[in-house]
Amino acid sequence: MGIKKKKSGKTKRQLQHQGHYCKICGEYKANENFSGRGHAAHICKACASKSPAQKSEDITINRLHGMAFRYLNETEIKWLKNRRNDSRPEIQELARQVFDEKFPCQARNEIRAQLHIKNIVFHVRGEIYNEYGDEHIVNAEFTADTSGRIIKKLFDENDSFIEEKSVDIGVKVARKLFNAAVHHYDIPFWDTDLCRELSYDLDIDLLPEVRDDDGSDYKDELYKDEDLDSDAGQDDDSGGEAPKESIPTWSVEIKYRNGTEQSTKGYDYLPDPVTELFDEFDCYFEEDDLDDELP
Repeated sequence: MGIKKKKSGKTKRQLQHQGHYCKICGEYKANENFSGRGHAAHICKACASKSPAQKSEDITINRLHGMAFRYLNETEIKWLKNRRNDSRPEIQELARQVFDEKFPCQARNEIRAQLHIKNIVFHVRGEIYNEYGDEHIVNAEFTADTSGRIIKKLFDENDSFIEEKSVDIGVKVARKLFNAAVHHYDIPFWDTDLCRELSYDLDIDLLPEVRDDDGSDYKDELYKDEDLDSDAGQDDDSGGEAPKESIPTWSVEIKYRNGTEQSTKGYDYLPDPVTELFDEFDCYFEEDDLDDELP
């Protein structure tokens, strides 16, 4: 048996940055870049020549960048919140980005609390499954406002108008419906949550399961529609945006009471929040639909 070597009680020293740290620019620089007083103040010669206002701004920006990657105590969180209302635009924007990244739920809650729907236009085109699992094609638009009145317009597959129905659900019920759209279905965030940036990037490599047996993909079959043709307004540098001539499968146009406006569209599939909100609106017309079916 070999003789086991005793483990040394010494711990490995962590790698240290070379040079001296400047608290303004946040960089480690050689000692010659600091004056005598600069070493004690942790300010390099280049930053020492800046104006007091510029020094203060650089220190704040440096501190904000550091907060994005570590735990924050209550005092630091309070300081970060206050920086979101800073008079300096660059600091204000950076503070909001850091806060949204560190506390995404709290940031969304603050946004939701400020948004109350004044009126909404909600359009859905596509396949919807009812409570029994049966599939049917819909092309419907709902218009509603704070008066409690909902208007439902039906269109055919060519977007030609078919009929219009309306129902009064009352102000209180309408308020609950709008609150559900904002707080439960997160409609203010559909632009980032539901709109996939690469939905119409025609250069994406298809997975093996969507290729033909001979190894060639059928990308041309998927996009042979004239609306999706590259000559119909598709830009090579569109960044994955939908072709200009394509028709959205769902869209929302909203005006909030605080003056904020929202316009969001989706072009490929119907996400669950969209179909669920469709059911919320459509349920108020179920009695009318049953009456129409009676002999």
